[in-house]
Amino acid sequence: MAMYVQLLSAVLTSEDADSHEPGMLLSVARASRRQMLTSSDRPHRSAEGDLAYDAQYDCALIRLCAAAGIETTPACFGQPRVERARLERALATTGMDLG
Repeated sequence: MAMYVQLLSAVLTSEDADSHEPGMLLSVARASRRQMLTSSDRPHRSAEGDLAYDAQYDCALIRLCAAAGIETTPACFGQPRVERARLERALATTGMDLG
């Protein structure tokens, strides 16, 4: 299992995923996505920081997809960019725009 997949699994099992309604999950996913995308603009960015922003967004995305009935698991994130794009498209078809 890839290290990133293990990281996502650990984060998701350590947090209470049932504590948010779909509207709140969408807000969290939007904020996490924005933070992830703008992290590359920071002058003193670090690999650890970028990884944290990626994982934060991907966990928010997994939780939101679970609430929307879209199947995914941390194991699907062997290629994170590919899975992110798939899930973002699937959410868009349900009317949930992350942009």
